[in-house]
Amino acid sequence: MIRYMEQSRFNYNQISFNVGIYQQLSPRMYAELDFNNQQFFYANSVGRFQAGDRFLDENAVRLSVGRRDPLNSRLFLDSFYEFSANFSEPNNRSRLINSFWVSLNYYLQEPLQIGINYQLNLSDFTQRQRDDQYHRLFGHVIYRVSDSSSFNLQSGFSFGDSTDRNINFDSWFLSVYYNLKIGEF
Repeated sequence: MIRYMEQSRFNYNQISFNVGIYQQLSPRMYAELDFNNQQFFYANSVGRFQAGDRFLDENAVRLSVGRRDPLNSRLFLDSFYEFSANFSEPNNRSRLINSFWVSLNYYLQEPLQIGINYQLNLSDFTQRQRDDQYHRLFGHVIYRVSDSSSFNLQSGFSFGDSTDRNINFDSWFLSVYYNLKIGEF
C-alpha cells in the first residue's frame, strides 16, 4: 500500500511476484537474473475508476551484479548494478532502466543492521519520448526476524529530472517492508 500525506487521491495498492536465478561469482560478488510482475490498483475511486481497478500491469526481466566489501567485522560497503527491461500495460509505461546503488551497512548486533544508501536510476521509455534521472538518498534499519523473514524501515528523500515537465521526483519518503522468502532451491 502506497499512501500520500497531501495527495491522497494518488494512493494505490501494489502486489508483486518475483522469481530469479542467483549465482555466487566469487566470495564477494554475485549475479542474478530474475522475472518480476507488479500490478497496481486504485485505493480510492477516482473519476471513472473504482477502488480496486488495476491501472498498471508490468513485467520486468532484470540482470543484476552485486558486490560486498568488508571494511571491518561489522561495516560493509555494498555496490550494485542492474539492467531492467520493463514491459507494461498500458505500453506507454514500458522502459529500459539502468540502476546503480551504493550502501554502507553497519551490523549493530546479530539481527539488527543500519545503513545509508545512494541510488541512481536512469530510465528510457520505449514507447514515447521520455527520459528520467532519479536519485534517492536514504537511511535504513533492517531487523532479521528469522532466516526467511525480516522487517525493513527506510526513510530519506528523492530528487531528479524528467523530460516530461509534469514529473517531479523531489519528495521525502518513509517505507516499511516485511519480507518473507517462501522456498529457496
